[in-house]
Amino acid sequence: MNENDQNVKSTISTTSYEPFMLGDKQVGEVHWLTQTNSNGQPTYSGLWRCEPLTFEYEFPGDEIFHVLQGSLQIAISDGNVVQVQQGDIVAFKKGLKSVWTIHSPFKKFFVISNC
Repeated sequence: MNENDQNVKSTISTTSYEPFMLGDKQVGEVHWLTQTNSNGQPTYSGLWRCEPLTFEYEFPGDEIFHVLQGSLQIAISDGNVVQVQQGDIVAFKKGLKSVWTIHSPFKKFFVISNC
């Protein structure tokens, strides 16, 4: 993607994903649509997919995502548990610590800002 482009179109194929790493552990795969906004600030969007897995995740920015496939349980450090499934749209604040348990093959469209 050219940073001077005003519009972005992406076509997803099975080869257009790359490993998504948390430290030295791979947790699924990501297809990036954007990694900066028009002001050059980090704003990430794309598709993420993962097979059943449990891992710790600290939200690096404010994140909104739409579940396209599968189901997921997010245990928040404050004791709340959020169950999401296909069709749900959820939002989480930057810095929130959580444990994700993916129950079935999972795919989401996400936007992360305020990194």
